[in-house]
Amino acid sequence: MPRFLTILALGLLLAAGHAGNALAASAGDKANAKVEEERKQKDKAQRKKDKEFNRDISYRHVVGPEVLPLGPFTVSLYVGGQLTEHRVKVALQAVDVTKKTELENAKTQLYGIVYPLCLRLFEKGRPSASDLLLFKADVEKQVSTRFKDSLKGVFIESVL
Repeated sequence: MPRFLTILALGLLLAAGHAGNALAASAGDKANAKVEEERKQKDKAQRKKDKEFNRDISYRHVVGPEVLPLGPFTVSLYVGGQLTEHRVKVALQAVDVTKKTELENAKTQLYGIVYPLCLRLFEKGRPSASDLLLFKADVEKQVSTRFKDSLKGVFIESVL
């Protein structure tokens, strides 16, 4: 008798058209849930990779609180009858943040010191490694003469 009731209930459900939909819906819901879960896992993994990648980039480009960038300085000179154009970016590292603000307030004076040295750097064309070292030493010497105990180092960010 219970078998008969089960067959009758199934027959009624099939006649109503809900059993096929119910069985298909439950299988489809399971498949959709599985696909959705996989997508969430992939998104989570991608966000983790992005976060690590962005952290690496930000660490490479961090400039300390005591570094003062100067430039870019554009130098246009005739060398051997040919017009040459160069760009150089310089960064000065102060001893501490207060000295940096002192240097930052006197930025026009620093441009007056560094720009003529940039012109001299490119007088003979593209500078060599020794020319760059001499440039850095000259900048450090002249800035240290004007601003006592303020400068920790001179860096050349780029030469184009």
